[in-house]
Amino acid sequence: MRVAVLGAGAIGSLIAAKLVEAGYDVLVHARGEHGAVLALYGLEVTGNWNVSISPDDWTVSLDGAGIHSSLENTCDQVIITSKSKDTLELVKLASFLSSGPVLSLQNGLGNLEILTEYVFENAAVGVTTNAVTRMKPGHVEWVGKGDLYLGGPKGKEFVKTLASLDASYVDDVSSILWNKLLLNVAINPLAAICGVKNGELRKEPLLSQAESTMIEAANVARIMGVKIDDDHELISRLHSVLDSTAENICSMLVDVKAGRETEIDVLCGQIVSRGEKIGIPTPLNSMLLSQIKALR
Repeated sequence: MRVAVLGAGAIGSLIAAKLVEAGYDVLVHARGEHGAVLALYGLEVTGNWNVSISPDDWTVSLDGAGIHSSLENTCDQVIITSKSKDTLELVKLASFLSSGPVLSLQNGLGNLEILTEYVFENAAVGVTTNAVTRMKPGHVEWVGKGDLYLGGPKGKEFVKTLASLDASYVDDVSSILWNKLLLNVAINPLAAICGVKNGELRKEPLLSQAESTMIEAANVARIMGVKIDDDHELISRLHSVLDSTAENICSMLVDVKAGRETEIDVLCGQIVSRGEKIGIPTPLNSMLLSQIKALR
């Protein structure tokens, strides 16, 4: 079976490597120097898993070069792991590559809606708390092992595909998306603004700020009818993730340092906009949204 991984940054590269290890025929779509190294020299994974993937172990297509017409409908499944700003472009590419199920494994809210618009009942969505950092082009470090939950109309079809990452299926898609979003709004903006690894957020006053930001967002979800764990469980999960990803440099901090557009709009931005619609103030998320945007 051929599986395409589109938007292969840090987490996408790890997933593609795991698929190769599991014996799948893998097509990787990437961009920039990282993509070029994947094509020419392969991938090195270190940390919780140490492996080298040869360039002969997969097929790599580069964003700048486009997709050859011979690849149309050659994939059985597609996994999108890009930043949210590239979702629309890659969903269209997924439709070209496959008539099968397409999984969005991305941060934030709104990606599933875009996916469903183009692939309808072939859509699946997933969230993961695995922490992966790109050390340099062609080298990623699996900093912290986490969970991988899948949902949506075709979510079950990816459970076997991603068995090597202990994927499991859940019925409540909204819940898994929001629970991951809560961790992201608690960790990523603060770490990016302060320029620190995740583990530094375990110290006060940053820890209290992270917790409060998360609970503020959770209250928006609850009023919208989304099933969210109680505050005690949310805080316990946040502490656990901060411990397991203590050495991780979050992607938002990487983007800020590189002067790239961040995903703040699909994280805190989604909390603020949805809070406005239902009349719930979100001052902490609004402040982080403004501060991150000011860093660009």
